[in-house]
Amino acid sequence: MKKRFCRSLLLLCCLLSLPSCLSYHARFEKAVAQAAAGGKPTDITGPWKGTWKSNWNGHEGPLWCIVTPTPEKPGTFDFRYRAGWGVLQFGNYVHTIPAQRAPDGSYLVKGEMILPKLVGTHSLDGKLNAKAFDASYKSDKGDHGIMTLRRPGKKNPAPAE
Repeated sequence: MKKRFCRSLLLLCCLLSLPSCLSYHARFEKAVAQAAAGGKPTDITGPWKGTWKSNWNGHEGPLWCIVTPTPEKPGTFDFRYRAGWGVLQFGNYVHTIPAQRAPDGSYLVKGEMILPKLVGTHSLDGKLNAKAFDASYKSDKGDHGIMTLRRPGKKNPAPAE
């Protein structure tokens, strides 16, 4: 009985997240196409693909991010995330944070994002340039870990539909 309930709940969650997944996939593919048309990236905007790993419980999975300038807020960027764990993909969270330019030309990002209550508030502390995005994250619920993202290419495809 308990297994049946858990399977039903998992199926329901997957079905409810499908529209969000398809919407994110379309946005990510559009960002990849725009980036390819523009040649090599010269700034931090555009699509990113990589992984997240929890140092708290060892969980890990794929991670996608689209970085865009925040309209009417110079020096601030919207980081739109989608993450995976096992067969699940979840997210479509927007993290709006300032990015400070470092002397070496990279950007330092630090900020907080309030996620659904079960997940809590996450803080991000990282560095990115035109080719690499590396950050650590921490949740007020105890989870903490790292995110490693690079520009998508043939070996780094968009999220599955």
